[in-house]
Amino acid sequence: MDKELLTATTGDPFADTGGLVIKHLWSLPHLRDKGILELIEYAAKIYVNNWNGKLHAFFLNSTITQPAFKGQKKIDETLKFYRSLLDESRDSQIGYCRISGRETKLFAAGRDNHILSGSGTFVNFHHSFESGLFLSKEILIRMFFVPLGLVQLSDKVAMLTSNDQQVTESFVKRNCAQNLQALSSGIAEGVLKSEFNNPANALFNFADDLNTRLQRLIDGDEDELWKAANITLNLYHFTNFGASPEVNLYVLESTVFKFYVFCNSIKVKKDWNRFLRSHYRNSKVKGIEYIELTEEWRGKDQNFDFSAYKTWRNSVLDNLLNGKSILGAILKWNVDHSFPFIIVEVYQTIVRNMEKRTIEKIKQIADYIVVNRDTDFITKSIKRLNGEKSAHGMRQFIIKLNGENYQNGGADPLITVQDYADYLFPDGANWKEVRDVLLIAIYEKLHEENKFVDAPILEDEESEISNLN
Repeated sequence: MDKELLTATTGDPFADTGGLVIKHLWSLPHLRDKGILELIEYAAKIYVNNWNGKLHAFFLNSTITQPAFKGQKKIDETLKFYRSLLDESRDSQIGYCRISGRETKLFAAGRDNHILSGSGTFVNFHHSFESGLFLSKEILIRMFFVPLGLVQLSDKVAMLTSNDQQVTESFVKRNCAQNLQALSSGIAEGVLKSEFNNPANALFNFADDLNTRLQRLIDGDEDELWKAANITLNLYHFTNFGASPEVNLYVLESTVFKFYVFCNSIKVKKDWNRFLRSHYRNSKVKGIEYIELTEEWRGKDQNFDFSAYKTWRNSVLDNLLNGKSILGAILKWNVDHSFPFIIVEVYQTIVRNMEKRTIEKIKQIADYIVVNRDTDFITKSIKRLNGEKSAHGMRQFIIKLNGENYQNGGADPLITVQDYADYLFPDGANWKEVRDVLLIAIYEKLHEENKFVDAPILEDEESEISNLN
């Protein structure tokens, strides 16, 4: 068999994961000379002898998970099935493989030998009520190796892919190596278990690893790192178990990854981590508080450092992954903590698509409200902004500032017609984002000016923000 047909990229995430596992196994000294059937036997022995046939999240009533087969019988039946594919003695038809696109002999694929497809019992899953998807033998063989390249994440299995093939391969290769390492250590009981319990933390942990590797590749050049960070991560969280097969897709967009890389750059990483780590929560751990100086969560009887609480749910990471704004969390933090406004600028321009001119104008308005002003004026302005509940009220506030600037003899208008129509309140714009960015800019300016005003976030705003936690 042409090895390339077993390892070439197809675009199907499961087939490509299986191909990458085969590629990794063939790179190992003790397996590089093995034929594909010998490689199948090697994997089958792991599944049966070390994992006790625990492939139920992948295959339904397969030769491995079939309860009627025991021990060596599982391995024998597995080899019998794949041998019939290799010598093409199994029922087949000529056609185009649904995954590889090649014209070749095709074999029926159901839930017993393919992940998350229909089965012979549910023919309505397939075109023209056929007995299954029709795939080439190479694709079906690839599927058998998928479990070795994935991890168990809570109650489902996690598979990560990327628009960068090297990133996908690094994920599969690492998992495969760790699964095999667990065998040699005698601790293998099934698919490698992730230390995380939710997809957001797992994805961002991989983003941390990826960021570290990128920095090494470009020798710490942050400008080059910024150019290289156009990477999207896709996490398939799935199970093919019994009567409840399910898959959820989580996408860490390239814009979010790029923003996350920036937040971990030297100039802002310390401030970002202080903010981010204060938003971890664990519903099972009560009566604790975040200690900013040590970045620990501390309770009466137990302290948690980052290595312990990094698996807890984090509302900021959840919102970044789910496309929700993190401005509310930043605003609440910024009231009492200085926070680099450049992080907000990058977030708004890269992730939220706000015009740079809009942000510049917002910063100019914040300067106008804070610089050379008494605390009474600043306090009233903040409370007015906090209380705004409509676009109309926000517009009236801006117009009032513009009028005051004119009456006080301002040499130039604070806001021009173009500023107002094209940047602050263009059609389809989110006025709440403009308000929140302005409030953040005001608070940060207060920290710079070392001024204090008694203008906390209003109760209803606080309630809305608390829903993020």
